[in-house]
Amino acid sequence: MKPVHEKMPISTFEPGVAYTFSLNGTPLYKADVVKFHGGCWATVRLVSINDTSLAGTYQPGMEFDIKVANYEISAD
Repeated sequence: MKPVHEKMPISTFEPGVAYTFSLNGTPLYKADVVKFHGGCWATVRLVSINDTSLAGTYQPGMEFDIKVANYEISAD
Protein backbone atom coordinates (compact mmCIF):
# COMPACT_ATOMS: atom_id res chain seq x y z
CA MET A 1 0.00 0.00 0.00
CA LYS A 2 1.34 3.42 -0.98
CA PRO A 3 1.75 5.80 1.98
CA VAL A 4 -0.48 8.86 1.86
CA HIS A 5 0.86 12.24 2.94
CA GLU A 6 0.19 15.86 2.19
CA LYS A 7 2.40 17.13 -0.61
CA MET A 8 4.00 20.54 -0.25
CA PRO A 9 3.02 23.04 -2.94
CA ILE A 10 5.69 24.01 -5.50
CA SER A 11 5.67 27.56 -4.09
CA THR A 12 6.82 26.36 -0.65
CA PHE A 13 10.54 26.71 -1.34
CA GLU A 14 12.29 29.54 -3.12
CA PRO A 15 15.46 28.62 -5.01
CA GLY A 16 18.45 30.46 -3.58
CA VAL A 17 16.89 30.89 -0.12
CA ALA A 18 18.63 29.20 2.83
CA TYR A 19 16.65 26.91 5.11
CA THR A 20 17.56 24.90 8.20
CA PHE A 21 16.73 21.20 7.90
CA SER A 22 16.07 19.35 11.15
CA LEU A 23 15.23 15.74 11.95
CA ASN A 24 13.35 14.86 15.14
CA GLY A 25 14.03 18.34 16.52
CA THR A 26 17.80 18.24 15.85
CA PRO A 27 19.10 20.83 13.36
CA LEU A 28 21.21 18.92 10.82
CA TYR A 29 22.31 21.50 8.28
CA LYS A 30 21.57 24.78 6.54
CA ALA A 31 21.10 24.54 2.78
CA ASP A 32 19.98 26.59 -0.20
CA VAL A 33 17.20 25.14 -2.32
CA VAL A 34 18.52 24.66 -5.84
CA LYS A 35 15.31 23.19 -7.24
CA PHE A 36 12.02 22.14 -5.68
CA HIS A 37 10.49 19.36 -7.72
CA GLY A 38 7.10 19.79 -6.04
CA GLY A 39 5.54 17.24 -3.78
CA CYS A 40 8.24 15.08 -2.22
CA TRP A 41 11.67 15.98 -3.60
CA ALA A 42 14.04 18.95 -3.62
CA THR A 43 17.65 19.46 -4.65
CA VAL A 44 19.62 21.38 -2.03
CA ARG A 45 23.15 22.85 -1.79
CA LEU A 46 24.74 22.54 1.63
CA VAL A 47 25.75 25.86 3.22
CA SER A 48 26.80 24.75 6.70
CA ILE A 49 26.58 21.73 8.98
CA ASN A 50 24.89 22.08 12.38
CA ASP A 51 25.32 18.45 13.49
CA THR A 52 29.05 17.70 13.71
CA SER A 53 28.43 13.96 13.32
CA LEU A 54 27.65 14.67 9.63
CA ALA A 55 30.96 16.46 8.94
CA GLY A 56 32.65 13.29 7.64
CA THR A 57 29.88 12.62 5.14
CA TYR A 58 28.73 16.07 4.02
CA GLN A 59 30.78 19.05 2.86
CA PRO A 60 29.60 22.65 2.26
CA GLY A 61 28.88 23.20 -1.42
CA MET A 62 27.75 19.67 -2.21
CA GLU A 63 24.33 19.18 -3.80
CA PHE A 64 21.96 16.32 -3.17
CA ASP A 65 18.28 15.42 -3.34
CA ILE A 66 16.17 15.14 -0.22
CA LYS A 67 12.73 13.78 0.50
CA VAL A 68 11.08 16.91 1.90
CA ALA A 69 8.54 15.11 4.09
CA ASN A 70 11.34 13.59 6.20
CA TYR A 71 12.46 16.96 7.62
CA GLU A 72 11.27 19.86 9.73
CA ILE A 73 12.21 22.93 7.69
CA SER A 74 12.54 26.53 8.79
CA ALA A 75 13.48 29.65 6.83
CA ASP A 76 16.50 31.55 8.09
